[in-house]
Amino acid sequence: MTDMTKPTEAPEAPAATEAPEAPTALEPPAEAPASAAPAPRRTTAVLVTLAGGTAVTALGTLLGLWFLPFLVGLAAGLTSRFVRTPRGYLTAPAAAALGWAIPLGVQALGGAPVGEVARTTAALAGLPAFATAIVAVALLIPLLQALVGVWFGRTVGPRGRTA
Repeated sequence: MTDMTKPTEAPEAPAATEAPEAPTALEPPAEAPASAAPAPRRTTAVLVTLAGGTAVTALGTLLGLWFLPFLVGLAAGLTSRFVRTPRGYLTAPAAAALGWAIPLGVQALGGAPVGEVARTTAALAGLPAFATAIVAVALLIPLLQALVGVWFGRTVGPRGRTA
């Protein structure tokens, strides 16, 4: 019969000359890297891009400058190297879509036949006469323009700092 009450031995401590084990790829880093910009600065950048981009695009829409969403995206892409924001590449397209939606909504509330024009456009295109779908497709135009502008600005813009 063997003795089961024998105490187990503790593992030996590493010698002082041994280097500590390197973390494996699955372990998280000891400290998270510092973000490129403090939180208030990032929030301010998002708000300025959203408010400014919406105002510029809305004013351009009223003046018939249909290409301004691209320029808003380009400006956001060029400056995104210096002020890193979480999902900053989505801020300019949202501002551009809002900049087109606000004047369209104001015109619709003012009595302009926005729905009728959308239904006529759908009929001419051979689509079902859903005004909401046509307006949604129309709002994709500034969104795509701004996305292309952000991409172009980040591609050709100055390198700035890397995070």
